Amino acid sequence: MLKLSRERTGFIVTVISAFAFASKTILAKMSYQYGVDAVTVLALRMIFAGAIFACVMAFNLLRGRWKLAYTPGQWFSIILLGVVGYYFSAILDFSGLMYIDASLGRMILFLYPTFVVIINAVLKRQGIHGSTWLALGLCYAGIGLMMLPGIMGHQSANIWLGSGLICASALVYACYLIGVDRLLKVIEPAQFTSMAMCVSCLSVLVHFLATRPIEALLAAPEPVIFNCFLMGTFSTVLPIYALTFGISRIGSAKAAMISMIGPVLTLIMGVLLLNESLTAVQSAGMALVMIGVWRVK
Repeated sequence: MLKLSRERTGFIVTVISAFAFASKTILAKMSYQYGVDAVTVLALRMIFAGAIFACVMAFNLLRGRWKLAYTPGQWFSIILLGVVGYYFSAILDFSGLMYIDASLGRMILFLYPTFVVIINAVLKRQGIHGSTWLALGLCYAGIGLMMLPGIMGHQSANIWLGSGLICASALVYACYLIGVDRLLKVIEPAQFTSMAMCVSCLSVLVHFLATRPIEALLAAPEPVIFNCFLMGTFSTVLPIYALTFGISRIGSAKAAMISMIGPVLTLIMGVLLLNESLTAVQSAGMALVMIGVWRVK
């Protein structure tokens, strides 16, 4: 029987996580083809994901593995980060995908590491090194090249709106990651993820019920429900826990490097499954973003 090393196991699991995350964008775009809106798709996704996260929470609490003895301030942070990191950023992301291709959307969302660098520099009042400025320049130049065909093709209104929404999603997610750093010193990562996701799922459902009739969920076409089931399980629950496991085996730095394959996978799936076009200019832009993110320190 083949026995994999600790590092190789972490590598394999992290690649699986990246592939699963990448498929979320494709499944969302496939669902939009049936005329459903972003909030409905996100609500269906979170119903399936939330049920699993709630079961994981209940199982570990009943077994005594997890505790809920936190201060009011810690509870506030958990709820705030759950709302900001997984609800608000997801709403912006899914809304943006209604206007632009999956490949461009994924590349813009992938800018969040650059936002983390900039925000940390501002908060800690530290300068940004010249090499980091170069990396940031490569990233944003690459996004500009990827947007160019849409702008030249007289789709500038949609491409600017969609890109702006997903860029805002990346910024919100970056703020979430910065906020999580301090909290994970007192809360086990898997427990925090489960709790934050439960908060996010409830937030999405409240948003849906406040803006849509419940019949909109019941009237969703079967292919949309199936896509949302896959998004909730394969593209949400699986990659979140898999990434946590991968980090525990190979560390966050290596896991982040491996996760860079995600946008490339989205691009390939977009071409194969959604008939999205890929020009030489867009390929060059994608390469610049990948190089830029890799160089961000």
